[in-house]
Amino acid sequence: MRTVVGLVLVTLFSIAVTTAAAHHSLASLFDTARTVTVTGEVTRFEFIAPHGYIHLHVVDEFDEPTVWQLETYPPGMLIRRGLTPDVLRPGQKISARGYPSRDGRPLMRLLTITMPNGKDRQIQ
Repeated sequence: MRTVVGLVLVTLFSIAVTTAAAHHSLASLFDTARTVTVTGEVTRFEFIAPHGYIHLHVVDEFDEPTVWQLETYPPGMLIRRGLTPDVLRPGQKISARGYPSRDGRPLMRLLTITMPNGKDRQIQ
């Protein structure tokens, strides 16, 4: 009986560790070897844990609209970097630079933002 319980605990622990590692692996979801820059209008700022998201309405060179998701740090870390929901609001035009998703989705891990006043904010 002890062997069965031990085996179950080891299995559950292994699953938990694998899941946590996959969730926190930046390089598995994002291409950290390159960066992309997009410019557009903020439509929503999800100031939530474990990752905040800025939704950005971007119109490309072919006049095709796309909503980009900019993945950020959790709220506590964003506050320490001076980024709060009252600083970044819907309707503001910003530029964002970050690591693009590996699968081509309009998703990036945010590195820097150029705010409407032209000042850059280092996020990561």
